[in-house]
Amino acid sequence: MAKADELVARVRARITTQNEMFLKHRMKDTGKTKSRLINDALSASFSYEVDDQRDAKIIERLDMMHRHNHRHSRDLNLQMESFSLFLQFFFTLSPEIAVADSDARASRGVTVLNQYFDQLGARMKGGGKTFKQALSDILVPEEDFFKLEELLLLKDLKSKRLPAGGGCE
Repeated sequence: MAKADELVARVRARITTQNEMFLKHRMKDTGKTKSRLINDALSASFSYEVDDQRDAKIIERLDMMHRHNHRHSRDLNLQMESFSLFLQFFFTLSPEIAVADSDARASRGVTVLNQYFDQLGARMKGGGKTFKQALSDILVPEEDFFKLEELLLLKDLKSKRLPAGGGCE
């Protein structure tokens, strides 16, 4: 009785010259016989393990692409909402222009728009991290928010607080 991994059946087949070169090269690298290499290749072809590994890699890549797409969609929605809110705010607060000043205002608008495009191009060229810069512009230090007298009073109150572990004895 033959063992499960014993090669007993004889098969005659023809292969291309290129596959013969690959087979000889693989024989030298692995030290296996032609019969063993062909049997291993047929076993891999008949089992779905190779297909499953390939499919797993494809599914992993698709999952990563889906997550990237979700993040990009979220970022794009945030940008669109921010821009529409800015436009609404701008148009709500923009003053009416007198008819006599409309030509001067239009030329000034073109100048300001060109400056905007130049600044936008420079920021995008530098990496486009405007939101991080905007946060540092928005966060106001205490010195900008309080008057000097209020800061001195605040400092005095902080110094009169009880120590961290202290309490009533």
